Amino acid sequence: MSTPMRLTDDAIRLALTPAPDIQAPAGLADGIRMAVAATPQRRGSILGLAPSPRTRIALRLALVGLLIVALVGLLLFVGSKRPPTDVPTTSTYHGGPERNGVMPGPGPTGVPSVVWQYGALKGSVGAWSPAVVDGIIFIADQGGFITAIDEQAGGKLWQVDMGAPINSGITVASGVVIVGDDAGLIHGLDSATGHERWLYQASAAVHSAAAVVNGVAWIGSLDGTLYALDVQTGTPRWPVPVITAGPISRAIAASGGLVYVGSGGAAPGDLATLQAYDASTGLLRWAEPLEPGNTSTPSVSDGRVFVTGGLDTTTSLAHDLHAFDASTGKAAWPAFRAPTGKALLIGAVADELVFAESTDGTMYVVDAATGSLDWSADIHSTLAPSAGVVAGTIYVTSDDRKIHVFDIASHQEWGGPWPFALDGALGSPTIVDGRVFVGTSYGEVFSITGAGSPSSAPTSP
Repeated sequence: MSTPMRLTDDAIRLALTPAPDIQAPAGLADGIRMAVAATPQRRGSILGLAPSPRTRIALRLALVGLLIVALVGLLLFVGSKRPPTDVPTTSTYHGGPERNGVMPGPGPTGVPSVVWQYGALKGSVGAWSPAVVDGIIFIADQGGFITAIDEQAGGKLWQVDMGAPINSGITVASGVVIVGDDAGLIHGLDSATGHERWLYQASAAVHSAAAVVNGVAWIGSLDGTLYALDVQTGTPRWPVPVITAGPISRAIAASGGLVYVGSGGAAPGDLATLQAYDASTGLLRWAEPLEPGNTSTPSVSDGRVFVTGGLDTTTSLAHDLHAFDASTGKAAWPAFRAPTGKALLIGAVADELVFAESTDGTMYVVDAATGSLDWSADIHSTLAPSAGVVAGTIYVTSDDRKIHVFDIASHQEWGGPWPFALDGALGSPTIVDGRVFVGTSYGEVFSITGAGSPSSAPTSP
């Protein structure tokens, strides 16, 4: 190595001079390296200060913390912009407050089998369907109990005695289970624990299922009183309840800011009406007379409300299917009547069709726009059939104790292992998460699935 040159200001300037004809003296580079190595190195901050090693470590840790906080905030922001995940749920009787029988699905399509069978209810289950919310099955029985069952495993989560028979459907809203009983009590239970949050005394037995609109539960009693109660507290919305034209024994329907109530009694002379109330004021918007006797649960779809009349009577009076404009009450088309004149119930309103199931054992499928008969099918029922629609398929429970399945487009009933037989008279089905949930007159709840791919699903005969 050459002898290091003495490092001076003149030597440095000379070395850094860009003139091409001047070369740095020999040994200058080695002199610079030696001088730098012998000098303690310090980095000044922005303010010209030189932090200590301990301070530098603290600053680095703080910087890492800020970066982590920023990253978490970014992830939360991005996550908040994603569309919410739809959790399949059916929180009340007949699919939702519109009561049109449309279910979230999917439904079972392969070879049907029972996933689990819960047999520890305290009484029979009527025509009401189970509610399925957040992975929990909620069901009421005529022994006066409400039971919460794990959707996947079929185990009991809680069971509460209401003190009187229950002949009404359950509605679950904002963590509250709402149901009425034969003693005229309307209960609001915590959905997670079954503990009673509130209790309201109605003026008569409650056989109706509540419809919830903007945090208010609308529910009726057998003396014709219509109540509007706060979901969280049970406090009445108005000091004086609404008095309707007759007994309310069917579920309340709601859609588009209106509440629809079918009122009528079991005797042939009991007048019946379909009424529409403003959900924000409780004022009557319109009312239309129906045949004497009881009515079906109103069903709302595509701006129309559908209802059948003349139920629960022993006479030969008419039993018709009606369609009204949901806003005005104007009749959409002349009433449809089964060829046999037997009573009709509404199983579902979907795909621009009304599925009207008759006690003559036939399902009449009526064009929702015109009221004309589109097609019909035998469902072997003479009592109170019900149904649910999922993606072009209708599942029908019948008093032959079977679940029938029809492809709506082809009008054909599934063959092979369908229809699927169970023990006891079947209530209304709830179809969600690839299963059918249904209660029976034997005080049981069934969870039914279908095994196999769609290609191995039963086909129409």
